[in-house]
Amino acid sequence: MKELINNYKYQKIKDRYFLTTDHGSYCILSEGEFTDLKKRNINQELKEKLEKKQIILNDNNLNETIKMMRRKYNFLFSGTSLHTVIVTSNKDNMDKETSKKIVDFIFQTPSKEITIEFKGNDPLLNWEVVKYIIGYANGKNIEAKKNLRIKIITTLNGIDEEKMNYLIDKDVFICTFLDGPDELHNYNRKFLSGNNHKEVVKWIKLFNNGYKKKNSNNKVEALITLTKKSLEYSKEIIDEYVKLGLNIINLKFLNKIEISEKVWPLINYSEDEFIDFWKNSINYIEELKKQGKDINDVIASTISNKINGNFDSNNLEFTSPYSGAIGQLVYDYNGNIYPSDEARIIGEELFLLGNVDKDIYKEILTSDKVCTILNASIIDQFAYDSHAFKPYYGVNPILNYISYGNTIGNISQSNIFNEQFNWIINEKFINQ
Repeated sequence: MKELINNYKYQKIKDRYFLTTDHGSYCILSEGEFTDLKKRNINQELKEKLEKKQIILNDNNLNETIKMMRRKYNFLFSGTSLHTVIVTSNKDNMDKETSKKIVDFIFQTPSKEITIEFKGNDPLLNWEVVKYIIGYANGKNIEAKKNLRIKIITTLNGIDEEKMNYLIDKDVFICTFLDGPDELHNYNRKFLSGNNHKEVVKWIKLFNNGYKKKNSNNKVEALITLTKKSLEYSKEIIDEYVKLGLNIINLKFLNKIEISEKVWPLINYSEDEFIDFWKNSINYIEELKKQGKDINDVIASTISNKINGNFDSNNLEFTSPYSGAIGQLVYDYNGNIYPSDEARIIGEELFLLGNVDKDIYKEILTSDKVCTILNASIIDQFAYDSHAFKPYYGVNPILNYISYGNTIGNISQSNIFNEQFNWIINEKFINQ
């Protein structure tokens, strides 16, 4: 092929230029190198650097460019792998008949990987249906031979040793809620549901000991809700996770959709306050990792992995097109199907994809509604196309609708993500 300069975007970060291509490669240039590129005054050393990063395209790197593009969009062709089942709600509980139809629907996916994730007020409060789904799904999988993973997101309300032993025996993965050390966790849970700190820690240890005795690779994970008070406990939160052997922490901005209007003013904070907290936390995590501690923040890891060419991500804010529906489906207690849990919570007809009682997987995934949602999430449009972080960003049309009243948002409104990307690139790529 004729040698050419690839289409690229750029962002100046301090005294360096961060360049990206649509397929996800990146290159860091000095001001002089960037000026030479713009003027097409490219010497051999600069040419080799640009060729290695696919800013210059030729026969030497075309195949790698194509492979990288395939890796980036591979999730579009795999089938829905994450299936979230809401077995309890404020309105009602799921019955066994509906749960059976949901499992039958789930196994229509062509994906070789299936994760069934129980979620809701607390799935353990509908224990008989949880047990039924676990047994029925494992039974179906004898013939389907999928890589089946079952997960429960639970506050651990209603847990007892009998339930724990059953879940360990069935190799069910447990994810609970831990907001930090006892004084912070117990303060937060006055506003949010869940067990007190002492009980959560007790069950985390019991589950992990049980997994270990069974020679299971499972380990309990925890989700954290960051309130205004949490921002005072940057190091203490991370220390608590490390102490309990929880090596993944998701330091995420508070999502209003899951908080009551009454509670929101008591626990809310600004984007700038969160960014300061997040940067301090990631700095402390990096210090601990140098000491041999195993702890990683989900957002920081996802950004670094994407920049390094690993595009696998279950984070809906980091996929384009949106991976709701094509990567995740949510099933309400009554069998209604949504592309995400946020879509289920707001309950708009706009995002209701169908019901397991009357619809089949293929028809839903090719429906006008799913295509419309995906179209609203394609990043190659409007303000997104000229942004340097475009290859790594995603667009979540559900959250855009909640935040701005429109499924098509604006990347300039994503101040938190911009700050996080800038910081990670400067700390981990430019200053290394």
